[in-house]
This record gives sequence, C-alpha cells and structure tokens, in this order.
Amino acid sequence: MRTVALATHGGCPKLSADDQLLIPHLRDFDIEAKAVVWDNQETDWSEFDQVIIRSCWDYHLRLPEFLAWIAVVESHDVDLQNSGPLVRWNADKRYLRRLEQRGITIPETHWLSEHEEASLSAVLAAHGWDCAVVKPTVSATAHGTRLVPKDTDETLCGPAMVQQFMPEIQTQGENSFMFFHGEFSHAVCKLPATGDFRVQTQFGGSVREAFPSRSLIDGATEVLRAVEYQNLYARVDGLERGGKFVLMELELIEPILFLGLGRGASRFAQSIALSLDRPPVSSR
Repeated sequence: MRTVALATHGGCPKLSADDQLLIPHLRDFDIEAKAVVWDNQETDWSEFDQVIIRSCWDYHLRLPEFLAWIAVVESHDVDLQNSGPLVRWNADKRYLRRLEQRGITIPETHWLSEHEEASLSAVLAAHGWDCAVVKPTVSATAHGTRLVPKDTDETLCGPAMVQQFMPEIQTQGENSFMFFHGEFSHAVCKLPATGDFRVQTQFGGSVREAFPSRSLIDGATEVLRAVEYQNLYARVDGLERGGKFVLMELELIEPILFLGLGRGASRFAQSIALSLDRPPVSSR
C-alpha cells in the first residue's frame, strides 16, 4: 500500500471536513492517507510516497517558514504536490501580473512594489475609480483585503495591489472552477453577504453548486494553460464581464476544493493515484 501525507496546519490537525472526504476514496486505490501538520519537526517526510499540500491555511502568515518547509520536503526527494516551483510562483499575488502579460484578463490593477508608497486617493483618481479593493500581495482567505473609497486619506506602502472593484461580485457572484491534472471537474458559485464584497463563508458568504457555461469553463482552462508548471489540483476563481472570463485568483496551494460535490472526491483520488504512477514532473 502506498502512503501519502495530506499536509495541514496546527489549527486543523485532522484536516478540513472537505479534505477528509478524500481519504476513503484514496483507499479504493490502495492508498493510505495521513493528516500531517506541515511544521511538525518530528515528521520524517521521506516515509511518504507523496506529500500533498492541503489545509495549510496559515502559510501566508508564515511564508518564509512555509517555503523553508517546502525546501525540506524537496530535499528528501519526495514527490510534492503541488510542486515546490509552482508553490513559490503562486505564493505571491504578483503572479496575476505575469498571467496578464500572457494574455489572461484580470481586473485593472495598480501594483505597488517593495517599499513603494502611494496616496490611495491619488491612485483611485488616476484610474477614475469610485472605490477599489486593496490587497497585500501575500494573502489568503481575504486576509488584509479591504474596500476603500476614492476620498480615503490613506497612504499605502508596498508590496500591495489596488484593484478595480468588480460590482459583479455582489450580483452574479464569483465562480470557482476545480481542476485535477488540468481537467475540469466541478464548480461552485460564491456570493458575499449583503453589503459585503468578500465571498468567503467566514465573512457571511454563501456557496452553491454551479453549472457554468462552456465558454466560462474554457476561460478558466485557458488560465491554467498560461501557467508554465503542471499541477495536480487547481482552483480558478473568476467571473464574467462583458462576455469575457475575468480571473480573480488562481489557487494552487491550499484551496478548498468542494470535494463533496458530484464526483469531486473520487476524481481527486484518481488523479492522485495516477500521479503516483508517473515520474515527478514540476514543469513542462
């Protein structure tokens, strides 16, 4: 029997309820899965056939430590999914800027580099925005994300991003597209609570199964094709504006994958089984 580690964080040592759905499906492929806290110094990562990053929801608060852990796993020559190079690429939201350069549509964004300062009211005025979303470039679950009006007197210090507010979030919601080995599996629609713009459930957001159009699925698929690294799992978050798919986030580290929908858990388990049968590949 092959053994995989499902990496989680200390606040969720037995995995999220969503990730726990994966374990019985892995047994169908003769794979034993163990929940392991990523920063447990006693763990011998070489004991596993594969380490899969799952509920590591504190990585953005401890990014240097997390990336050091990634290097430790790599040093044991263990197959890490998603791969170390992909995690490093995806850990900072400036990956969105690189994807935009490859032809992917994202909301109009003003980027502040390291230690750069800017008046937020001046930034909004320059772009003609009434309000904008401010985010740190390293963040997860909307940590540090806020909506600011054009008359704010705040000065922002980089690295950060100031993004055009997309009102479609409050009306049509944001779709999340789940992919395993680049193949679309299932989708959800996430809506914020009334008066909010954050779709995460901890802020009152709601989630329902979605059945997006073929054009939206194609748009999400195109995002993954623009990434130079292969991935075992991916969640593409976006919305439709003017008939085009607009990428909000590409989640390749520790996204909730809504495995209880359809055949999500069994498809993920099958993809893991297939990846164990292949030699590790981190890039095309």
